[in-house]
Amino acid sequence: MQGLKKIKMKNNSLLFVITLMFVLCACPPPPPPPPPVPPPTSVTDIDGNTYSVKQFGTTIWMTENLRVTRYDTLSPRRDELIAVATYEHTVDIEKPYYIDVQDFKEPPYTDNLTKEIRKSLGLLYNWSAAAGTQTNNTTVGSGTQGICPNGWVLPTNDDYQQLLDYIGDPDISGQKLKSISGWYTNSGSGTDKSGMHCYPAGLAANNFVSLVGQQTMFWSLTSSSGYNKKANVLKLFYDSDETEILSVNKFQANSVRCVYYISVVPED
Repeated sequence: MQGLKKIKMKNNSLLFVITLMFVLCACPPPPPPPPPVPPPTSVTDIDGNTYSVKQFGTTIWMTENLRVTRYDTLSPRRDELIAVATYEHTVDIEKPYYIDVQDFKEPPYTDNLTKEIRKSLGLLYNWSAAAGTQTNNTTVGSGTQGICPNGWVLPTNDDYQQLLDYIGDPDISGQKLKSISGWYTNSGSGTDKSGMHCYPAGLAANNFVSLVGQQTMFWSLTSSSGYNKKANVLKLFYDSDETEILSVNKFQANSVRCVYYISVVPED
């Protein structure tokens, strides 16, 4: 009898194994991984503005200045309008605001800024507007969307440095970034060999605009070390062929270019 019980137990175990194998074999195979998302060839913001872009290594950059007036749908501040400073309306410079230099009665344009170039200047944002924070006196980490369209982020110092390294020739990097026309007396224009089309949008604070036609500065997410009310910018100037990363007050309004990180699939 004990031998018979052992045989039955063995048979039951074998039946269990066979049943389990059948169940496992009957399961459908796992679905294949989704195909990689192709890099964007343009980007459209929540206001419907579409921007050209260009790839540099593993990053893609907007090649036009941002001109959106509210935060996109994936931002913590989605659909929120940013305060606008005009020639007759001042704003709290410590809170998010933007300026359109074309709205000013006596904008400090130079003669070589055509109507089409003026449209390319985009909007100027203070840092809290660009970074998507409530006030300037704060810091944020890399990968922050801020005012950028969904999927795009505000660049860090490292992003700018990688862009400059990719462009090469540090002594003439500014020349490669600047547009071929529109800069002061045109002698300050560049070659635009980078394809970034950087126009001289100037800067602003509250409702005061200056240096349009002579310089442009692009916001970085990176705050100045030990001083939350300053952040870094990439600066281009009409009388220099170089670029400069420097620290400026967050209350002033500068141009914004957004960056997109390409996902790198590791090789097998």
